[in-house]
Amino acid sequence: MPFQKHVYYPLTSGPEGPDVAVAAAAAGAASMACAPPSAASGPLPFFQFRPRLESVDWRRLSAIDVDKVAGAVDVLTLQENIMNITFCKLEDEKCPHCQSGVDPVLLKLIRLAQFTIEYLLHSQEFLTSQLHTLEERLRLSHCDSEQSKKLLTKQAGEIKTLKEECKRRKKMISTQQLMIEAKANYYQCHFCDKAFMNQAFLQSHIQRRHTEENSGFGHL
Repeated sequence: MPFQKHVYYPLTSGPEGPDVAVAAAAAGAASMACAPPSAASGPLPFFQFRPRLESVDWRRLSAIDVDKVAGAVDVLTLQENIMNITFCKLEDEKCPHCQSGVDPVLLKLIRLAQFTIEYLLHSQEFLTSQLHTLEERLRLSHCDSEQSKKLLTKQAGEIKTLKEECKRRKKMISTQQLMIEAKANYYQCHFCDKAFMNQAFLQSHIQRRHTEENSGFGHL
């Protein structure tokens, strides 16, 4: 249901015409001006009961079979009549036979029921708005979660690559440190710039990498 100046009013005009709806909105705005500032504060939107200005549609109500509505759970019929039932004015209604007014206790019961329905409509709108807000937050959170998962997957791959590179460099540094500590005890290859810790490694290297050079060197 729509709100005008934070006060609940339906957009559809009643049998009295659109001027009544405008007058009701003006009355609601005037009463809001007299409301204390604390009434509009807090998480809930400001709420105020609108005046009852609509006439009772007795012909339409007479056509409703209440037992049938209850048995069939006919919510559509309730929706079609909820506005007239909630916002109709009963104080001026008279009995067509004796011209007596509505019993005060019965009138009080009906008015309390009207106020209850109006507040439930207000609560329904507020909760629906909150639900839409939370659904949008959930959608954005889901998008953020998907992006975070992709980023974590990418970073995990980068970390794996860096670990492998770190391991390779650590092994290289360890080998170089051993060679530095050995100083003159390493064996330099005569065909390239590589050096080895012992003669066996050097011979194996020459046989694998420098077979032709070694053969030519032997003939000389």
